Amino acid sequence: MATVKHPYVPHDLELPGFVPNVLAYETILGVFFGSSALVVLLMFTITGRYKYLTTTERLLAGWWMCTGIIHFIIEGNVVVNNKYYQDSTGHILNEIWKEYTKADSRYATRDAFIITMEAVTAFAWGPLSFLIVVGVLNRTPWRFSAMILVSLGQLYGDVLYFMTCIYEGVHKFSRREPLYFYGYFIGANAIWILVPLLCIIYCSKNINSAVAKSGKVEQKKTL
Repeated sequence: MATVKHPYVPHDLELPGFVPNVLAYETILGVFFGSSALVVLLMFTITGRYKYLTTTERLLAGWWMCTGIIHFIIEGNVVVNNKYYQDSTGHILNEIWKEYTKADSRYATRDAFIITMEAVTAFAWGPLSFLIVVGVLNRTPWRFSAMILVSLGQLYGDVLYFMTCIYEGVHKFSRREPLYFYGYFIGANAIWILVPLLCIIYCSKNINSAVAKSGKVEQKKTL
């Protein structure tokens, strides 16, 4: 059987059994971003029943549910499925990764850093993201610590992801077309730098405010 040429870089990369995407990239992107937006919208609608939640808290619940699903299901799939590029059934999870691999072929070659980083992201940050949703809905005191922990993990993983690629050569693994490099590689990953930073700032302000109020109460007690 003739080997089908893959669309990844480097072009001499050997991927025996490679099967091109069954779905068009517009369909793949539509499913991914449409589903993500739907999850956030559904969570925002459902949390409207919790009258004590602020708009920010409702948006946080949507973000953590969405990011939890992406981490645990989508990123978890690439960890456990080491031959996703051979799939010919059109399975959406494999289609997503075959499309994204145009921006980073290290997923197809099972790069040690990529797979271990994704394993932590999928099976540690994923479940913890769902736990944070519970914490936000119930306004538990530990929700701020949990959000900072996972957000720092996401931020650290993303920074290492970019830095290892820069160290080895930005375009060694990524195609140069704007969609793949600026859209997939930079744009999609930048979300997990921007939002975690905002979450860390939000949690830090709340923790600092609570500590300040507690300090004032203690001062009054000693007077």
